[in-house]
Amino acid sequence: MNDVTTTVSKACATPAKIVCRLRKRAQGRAAASSLAGEIELENVSGDVLEIEVETSPLQYLDLIVIDAAGEMLSGWRYSECFSPLELPYTLRLSPGEKHSAPVSLLGNVPHEKRMPGVYLIQAVFEYKGTKAVSEVFRLDYRPNQGTE
Repeated sequence: MNDVTTTVSKACATPAKIVCRLRKRAQGRAAASSLAGEIELENVSGDVLEIEVETSPLQYLDLIVIDAAGEMLSGWRYSECFSPLELPYTLRLSPGEKHSAPVSLLGNVPHEKRMPGVYLIQAVFEYKGTKAVSEVFRLDYRPNQGTE
């Protein structure tokens, strides 16, 4: 786990304005994929944060995915999964306010590299000089036939 944290945390010397959390998505009535995750961004500053959005608030997100052998599996930035919106907008987070959105925990890992096993995943949200890094999330991936 230290490899993931060391890889990402070196550039995080500025005071936190936003906190990034990565977790398993709560399962509802329908059977959810084992890859269903959720990202939460929380404004921990005393000011309103404004984030310019052209595709998704997650356009500033990357998921760093490492397998049990320590190999980096992320094939592209997670933010590349989104298409431009018809009209851009500004996401405003008041102090203490949170924004949550679904993510695919292996969404930026090529399908041929998605093998059963343990993955270490860390979310990195970076916007205009502000960088927030989640704790390392451990995913024990056991694909269910037909639901992945």
